[in-house]
Amino acid sequence: MSDVTSDWGDDSDGIQAEAFGLDEPAAAREPGRILGVDVDELTRSLVGPAIRQVVQKTIGDAVKDAVKSALEDALDPTVLDELEAQAATAAARAVRDELQALDAEPEPVEEPTLYFGSVDEFVREYLVNAYRRRVDGQRTMWAADWWRYDEAVIRLEALWRSWEELRLDPATGMSVWWRDHADHHMSVLLSADGPFAAAGEGGPERSNTNEKGQPLPYTAPPDGMFPDVR
Repeated sequence: MSDVTSDWGDDSDGIQAEAFGLDEPAAAREPGRILGVDVDELTRSLVGPAIRQVVQKTIGDAVKDAVKSALEDALDPTVLDELEAQAATAAARAVRDELQALDAEPEPVEEPTLYFGSVDEFVREYLVNAYRRRVDGQRTMWAADWWRYDEAVIRLEALWRSWEELRLDPATGMSVWWRDHADHHMSVLLSADGPFAAAGEGGPERSNTNEKGQPLPYTAPPDGMFPDVR
């Protein structure tokens, strides 16, 4: 290809672009290389994989033909008829079973059973033993007869119901219960200006107080006040 020259205006007054060539003379190329690629090296690297691919395809085709021929020799028409009959029977049986499964009534989902039957059982068997705090009847308040205080009963009922729900989550259920429910409601219940503010120490018997490490004070409610709802 000839050089291309771009002439802008007159040679004396304008600007003349330098000629450039698009073809590299053959004599300038390095032997065995085109556009910087070593043709011989590239070809050799591709020959091995190409040979393996051709050999694998040839062997694969031969194996398929051999297997097909062997099966045709082994399976006479009688055997083929038997296979077809068994396949048809199995297919019909599978379709019937699937249709019966679609028509069947779904099994009822069993509701989880409550672990504790009432808020009283929850407080008596779990809460007063698990949430042990020093109660002095002055800075920290609690009432052994907690069931006499409406707000306390409502909060304790919420603690029980949330515990029953979250205990079903074996991963983080209890962590969530302690963080979001127990610590929140118990902080209110034990506070000096909370629902038990008027409970005091519980008279001369100090029935509303305890010592460090002891369970929270507890007195059983009247019979039938909190029936078992399980």
